[in-house]
Amino acid sequence: MDSNRGLVSLGFLLTLLLVGMGLITMFLGGPNATNEDVAHVESYPVDPERPTPLTASNVADYAGTYEERLFYNDLLASQNHRLEADERVIANCTSISVSNASMDGFHVQLECQGGVTDSWQPSESEEFIYSATYRLTNDTTRQTELRKYPFGTDRAFNNERNETAETEL
Repeated sequence: MDSNRGLVSLGFLLTLLLVGMGLITMFLGGPNATNEDVAHVESYPVDPERPTPLTASNVADYAGTYEERLFYNDLLASQNHRLEADERVIANCTSISVSNASMDGFHVQLECQGGVTDSWQPSESEEFIYSATYRLTNDTTRQTELRKYPFGTDRAFNNERNETAETEL
């Protein structure tokens, strides 16, 4: 009799657990989520920490991360700083070439892919491919070229203006 009482209690607890998970899933949204399921994006990725000193082995990673974060910020701004609950920002830059510009600097060419993915509707995802070139020293990071960029080019971290960027769309 005690074993039957234990099974009934266990069954009751499992039923409560399943009902609770169902309610949570219903309230958090799923494939039928409405436009009210919007995430307000308030924090921007900040510029990455510059390696000291810059070397041929670390400058490409730094420039790629720097550009990915700028793209992320621009994409969020283009979305009115809001993303649907099932949307994610993708930003991926690959170094095409790295060359020594002088004794203390480098030129880095990047090819970048970025956009917004929708986990419930992959066919509705937006992706962009563009290129960026940077001139980097131990003290400065300057974008010298930007091609096929999908957004405006007044870009920098912390709302500072980047007056040195040259753009070719």
